[in-house]
Amino acid sequence: MIEIWSILDAVRRNHAAEGADEELAPLCAAAAKELEARIKDGADCTDIRLINACAAMVNYRLCLKNTRPDEAVTSFKAGDVTVSISPSAIIERAEKEKSDALIAALPLLRDDGFVFRQVSI
Repeated sequence: MIEIWSILDAVRRNHAAEGADEELAPLCAAAAKELEARIKDGADCTDIRLINACAAMVNYRLCLKNTRPDEAVTSFKAGDVTVSISPSAIIERAEKEKSDALIAALPLLRDDGFVFRQVSI
C-alpha cells in the first residue's frame, strides 16, 4: 500500500501545492488507489518513483481544479516588462510532469494496455 502521507509530502515538496492536509489527503488517497491497481506483484510500494507518480497525478488534478475557463490569458505590461499567465500552459506542464513520472514508474507497473489491430491472413 502506498503511504498517503509520503505522497502528501512529495506534493508539497515537488509541486509547492497550497491547501490544508484535509483538502489534499483525499486527492493523495485517490491517486494511490488508482496507481495501486497497476502495481506489479512484489513491487516495493515505498519506491520513490511510485510516490512521485502519485504526487504528479495529484498536482495535475489540482491544476485542473484550480483553473477556471474565464482565466484564458492574463497580461500585464510595465515598460519593457510583460507578464502573461496562461492556465493552459500550466495544465500542459502538469500533464507532462505526470506523464514523465508515470514513465519513470513503468518498471514497477503492470502493462494492462490493450492493442486492437487488424489481423492479416
